Amino acid sequence: MVGVIIFVISVVTSYKTYTGSEIIKANVINVSGTKNGMLEVKYRYSYDNKKYEENVRQSVDEIKVGDKKEIRIRKSIPEKIIITTMTTAICTIIAFTLCFIASLGVLVAVAWLADLDEEIRERRF
Repeated sequence: MVGVIIFVISVVTSYKTYTGSEIIKANVINVSGTKNGMLEVKYRYSYDNKKYEENVRQSVDEIKVGDKKEIRIRKSIPEKIIITTMTTAICTIIAFTLCFIASLGVLVAVAWLADLDEEIRERRF
């Protein structure tokens, strides 16, 4: 049951994130490394006639100051840059679905074994 709740929350969150977002062009104004191999990237962009500068930690192959990159932002919170890719969101949903199906399979197997065990006990006595 808990798995179902987590699955539903994950799907709804991913759906809201991507339906309420927009891809825009942003200028890279600063790049610095972090301890765990991620990069701290500072973007400058405009949305709805307002200018924003926001930092994001992300793993990027090649990026340098002055690059123009496409970023995804939330329309309702334009200062929030979304770094989760659509592929990651879909993979998460698939993983939760597979875990849910596996859980159902285990429950069916346990119920079947319990029924089988009951039949065996009835035959012995």
